[in-house]
Amino acid sequence: MSEKTYIYEYDQSELNELSDIELKALKKASRLNDKLLDLKILIDEIDYDWKEYIDFLEDEKISKVCEFRGGQCIDFDDELINAIVNTLKKSLNDTNKSINYNHKKIALNRVLDG
Repeated sequence: MSEKTYIYEYDQSELNELSDIELKALKKASRLNDKLLDLKILIDEIDYDWKEYIDFLEDEKISKVCEFRGGQCIDFDDELINAIVNTLKKSLNDTNKSINYNHKKIALNRVLDG
């Protein structure tokens, strides 16, 4: 068998040569990889939506950046803007805790690389 770097480099004949446990590990890794790719797409979409939302806040003069740049912010309910900010901050923090990518990467390296 030639040297492989990624799962998708294996063809059917090579997959047929794998033991049951190797095939099971490969399938589980492949499913996990598919989910990670879906997550990357979703994160890219969220990144775009963030930029769009920040641009909206600046265009409508809701953002405090306007004051920082010497402009004038519009009147906007302080309680509402704080609720929006707190909700988005909490969601970002919760998401960051859920992803915890570095922990998973370290655990993977420890298990596979020793």
